[in-house]
Amino acid sequence: MELLQVKGLTFAVPDKQLYEDSSFTLRSNEHMGIVGKNGAGKSTLLKMLLGTVLPDDGVIIWNPTATLGYLDQYVDMDQSQTINEFLTSAYQELFETEKEMIKLYERYGETGDDQLLSRAATYQEQLEIKGFYQVENDISKAITGLGINDAEQTLETLNRGDQIKVILAKLLLEKPSVLILDEPTNYLDQEHIEWLTDYLNAFENAFIIVSHDTEFLSNIATCICDIDFGTIKKYHSNHTEFLKQKAHLAEAYQSQFEAQQRKIKETEAFIQKNIAGIKTKMAQGRRKHLEKMDRLKEPEKKVKSNFSFKLMPQSSPNVLTIEELTVGHKERLLTLRDFQLKKGEKIVITGADGLGKSMLVKTLLSMVPAISGKSQFSPQVAVGYHSQEIQWENTEWTPIEALANKYTKLTYEDVRRELAKCGLKREIASKNLYMLSGGEQSKVKLCDLTMQPSNLLILDEPTNHLDVESKKALQDALKAFRGSVLLISNDEQFYTSIADHVYTIADKQMMKE
Repeated sequence: MELLQVKGLTFAVPDKQLYEDSSFTLRSNEHMGIVGKNGAGKSTLLKMLLGTVLPDDGVIIWNPTATLGYLDQYVDMDQSQTINEFLTSAYQELFETEKEMIKLYERYGETGDDQLLSRAATYQEQLEIKGFYQVENDISKAITGLGINDAEQTLETLNRGDQIKVILAKLLLEKPSVLILDEPTNYLDQEHIEWLTDYLNAFENAFIIVSHDTEFLSNIATCICDIDFGTIKKYHSNHTEFLKQKAHLAEAYQSQFEAQQRKIKETEAFIQKNIAGIKTKMAQGRRKHLEKMDRLKEPEKKVKSNFSFKLMPQSSPNVLTIEELTVGHKERLLTLRDFQLKKGEKIVITGADGLGKSMLVKTLLSMVPAISGKSQFSPQVAVGYHSQEIQWENTEWTPIEALANKYTKLTYEDVRRELAKCGLKREIASKNLYMLSGGEQSKVKLCDLTMQPSNLLILDEPTNHLDVESKKALQDALKAFRGSVLLISNDEQFYTSIADHVYTIADKQMMKE
């Protein structure tokens, strides 16, 4: 059964045609991954499917029976609710049914009316079929699987990552006929990504997922929608096979384009030579044929990111020293003892979200106070910091303006060249920051980092919004950087080749693997 039909979808932003006359369907048993480079229009497509953005042309038709479940990171929640209360609300309809059933049983006890008993039994059968009596067990599995700690915490006490995990848990418990998820692994560590992978593989309904995590997509998707070259093309294969098919089709298209270009040049040369000679009619005929030719678009040239971090000289053999440091807000999240980061050393800190990784970084940088103890950077240390949150002083600025206002000695053209090195075309660099995709904004932040000399890079989940090519470019840049690196990441595929040492946070301690 088709749950979704997209026909002739066309949409453009001021400087770019995202899709033109694109069509695809989603069937009830399909697990769809949506892929594309940063800025291709993946999140915009989800907004169109949800009806919050209207296409320029084309239609989006949902089956009337379809129920949609969307991972809305900005959903309005009652912050005073506990995690358990919020998750239990996923079964509100079943609890209402239970109330009606109890009323019927009570009225039967008073009247002895068998019709009331029959209706109550029907309600009870419905509750059993829908798994109502397994609700507590299902909630417990979701809480454990996604790494949510202490279900009696109120939502207001949770950090951003934990709130998103709770929203995701509720969504999974609701079991809509179509799950729509945008980068669901961003706040999950490897253990919980594996749990989500298993859950989605066992999910009987359909889902549509945008993700840059190629390993995750390879494990869950049965079909792929690729947004590229101004169109959306559906591949009826897993992610691994899709990559092979796309490479083959791209190679064939390049050959067709080059052959057509050669034919056009030959024809134009013949016309120019013979339009006024004895072969005038033949030249005129070829000109008409050329005018009617359905010309292939030139394949889009890939703009590669090329991050390169400037090194600030440092003579001290040590970069960071911690004897004993306890971090957290009011309660202890994490304690470090006898830790040193040496010159040129690259370490990775990993572990479930909410255990204090970002808090540790902010404490080291004196952005939040330590509960006790202290840390000390060597005097010559120059820190380059990339935060997990993407925040701007003014989102109306363009990337060029944002960086030119910071690096006042540089001209706009100097800044534009720096942005181009980091994979941002001139038209992207000239758009307002709020108009950029998450990946494009991340590239602006990384460009800022490449423009300031440092000998210690502290990066908190820098790959969250980056496409595959940009991740690889960042990985290469960090490997080439001769300074020290403190990297917070749960992306094992990304950090393995970078790290000299990996530390895992668990039980409020940081342990070396």
